[in-house]
Amino acid sequence: MFDGIKNATALFGAVIKVAVRYPVVLLPLILVWAIYAPMVVYLYFYFNWDSATFLLGLAVVFGFILALSVLLSASSFILLEQIRLIETGKRMRLLSPIGVALKNVWRALPVTLAWAIIWFLITVVEMFVRGKNSETDKQATPENIARTLGGDGRLSISAAFFDALRKGVRMVAFLIFPAIAWESHKTPIRRGLAVAQSHKTEFAAGFLLTELAAAIVFIPPAIVFAIADNTDAVISDGVWFSVIIYSGFAWSFSLLLEQLFTAELYLWDMKWREACVIAADKDLPSPKLRDVPRPSILDDKADLLPTHS
Repeated sequence: MFDGIKNATALFGAVIKVAVRYPVVLLPLILVWAIYAPMVVYLYFYFNWDSATFLLGLAVVFGFILALSVLLSASSFILLEQIRLIETGKRMRLLSPIGVALKNVWRALPVTLAWAIIWFLITVVEMFVRGKNSETDKQATPENIARTLGGDGRLSISAAFFDALRKGVRMVAFLIFPAIAWESHKTPIRRGLAVAQSHKTEFAAGFLLTELAAAIVFIPPAIVFAIADNTDAVISDGVWFSVIIYSGFAWSFSLLLEQLFTAELYLWDMKWREACVIAADKDLPSPKLRDVPRPSILDDKADLLPTHS
């Protein structure tokens, strides 16, 4: 277990360095947030839930979740194509990966649909457990929008539990996508789950590390919310708009860390599987993951090029 935590920590440190060195990889997720945020604001503040039938309400929720799943899948495949370019000895590009990514999104549609259905079921259960939100009729003021997009009010135990379930399913989906983008695997779900099973300690530690990073980057909005709730300070609309913009970057950065972590874990698993094949050919014991040099987007090695025939 200690080795797995150590592996995950080293991997997470490399992921942070990638995010800092290549800020361009954040752009697809920022674009996703630019679509996601207005959808959330409309559904939370403007959609008339009281006049909607139960089935219509469920259909709206599922439509929102499916749309967001597809958008997040697209952003993940753009990132995976950017990584593929680097790891095959080519230069990272901004626009050229889009065409390849869109093809992969179509190929991954069954995976994305399964992800959306599980996400939807978790959300429906949460709705019944937590009951009706009595604040759905709040005015769409800058403060209320900032609180909604900044995650204010998501600190209860039940909310944290359901958020963790959604995050776990999301990271598994992100771990499946490289099987489609890099290996064109015939059974990508099985391949992605096998990676999670083979390196479950690393995956679990990565889950916690990315969650910790997300909590840290959302500290500034939390401070503003605390000041507004516990003091008589008058916070201007300009500050609330700043919180909204910052929350967009924090949300995008948090998801980027998840995508990068799962992508690099999958890449490491690919190198480990290659090492296992080589060891088998030489009648040697299969190596452990820690025995295989950890691939990195930041080095000069083309890790997606095969090392054996």
